[in-house]
Amino acid sequence: MDIAERRSIGHDHAAEVSIRIGARTKFDARVTNAGLLSVGVLVSSILLSSAVIVLAAGGKHKRKPLASPPAEHRN
Repeated sequence: MDIAERRSIGHDHAAEVSIRIGARTKFDARVTNAGLLSVGVLVSSILLSSAVIVLAAGGKHKRKPLASPPAEHRN
């Protein structure tokens, strides 16, 4: 069954919301299952990448130097 057949049957799942602010401003939005999945993946990737950045920035004192300092700078 292709997409056109599913839509004609009425199996097109979507969420709709309408927000009115004052007398002139109105926002309408419609999101399908694929859209919700896309938003979920995007938010998850942002949270995971920010956690990695915070972990990398906080672990400076734990890292070993890449090379030993020159002899004149050693204690």
